[in-house]
Amino acid sequence: MTEVGQDPAYETILLERADGIAWVTLNRPERLNATTERMHHELLDAFARVAEDASSRVLVLTGAGDRAFCIGSDLGFLSEVLDGEEADSGLFADYLERLNRVVFALERLPVPTIAMVQAKARASGFEMVVACDFVLIAEEARIGDVHTPYGHMPGAGATHRTVRKMGLQPAMELLMTGRWLSAAEAVEKGLALRAVERDRLREETALFARTLADVPGDCLRHLKAAVMGGLGRTVEEAVRVETSEYLALLRSSSGPVDGFRAGQRERALRRAGSPTGTAQGGGPPP
Repeated sequence: MTEVGQDPAYETILLERADGIAWVTLNRPERLNATTERMHHELLDAFARVAEDASSRVLVLTGAGDRAFCIGSDLGFLSEVLDGEEADSGLFADYLERLNRVVFALERLPVPTIAMVQAKARASGFEMVVACDFVLIAEEARIGDVHTPYGHMPGAGATHRTVRKMGLQPAMELLMTGRWLSAAEAVEKGLALRAVERDRLREETALFARTLADVPGDCLRHLKAAVMGGLGRTVEEAVRVETSEYLALLRSSSGPVDGFRAGQRERALRRAGSPTGTAQGGGPPP
């Protein structure tokens, strides 16, 4: 078991690591887990810790409380930017640069990432959700970009990631209307893997995370790198990325050899137990 409990340096998030799963919780429930500059820095630090920790095999991102996963940027900051004669575009540019560092750090984590969406996620909260590999959402929750009703637009990748996950027209409709999606519609449109009753959400998420964490060796790290590295490339280029990652896995991990040997032992046991003395089934590839 690795480190467990809240890191004492964090004020706006929680980081718990145990049995191969890292849980990162946005922890400002009284402010609907709205993001601040301090939260951005703490998330960057937490993601870096998980990336460097070989024992962390899956990351789950969620929000504290039952009102919001993350409602977006803190209103105090938005007042600084927008509550004048003109918007302070310089201050906002710094904010967007920092927020994008957070979202890219989440997306580029070498381990599988799961957004556990227990309540509303909008704006930067939505942008973090769509940067995760998987989304499990409470049946009562809603998600959406929800910028345009207030005269704004996405600034942390939703115009790209939402199109990539939903397709052009559905994503444009969601982004331009600024409407909310129910949990069921999020699943239907490919933004969530499945909807779960809220009182079972953490249990279901933990079971799914455990399934991923129990995959032997480092194959999921290299598989994710192949998928992400192939996005936007031709088929030939993407396959070269895949091949490169497979060879890197063979060179850097004992997992493929261990898995092959385990398969050989299973086949030997099946042969020994078979009336005809022949192997049943295939087993893992060499």
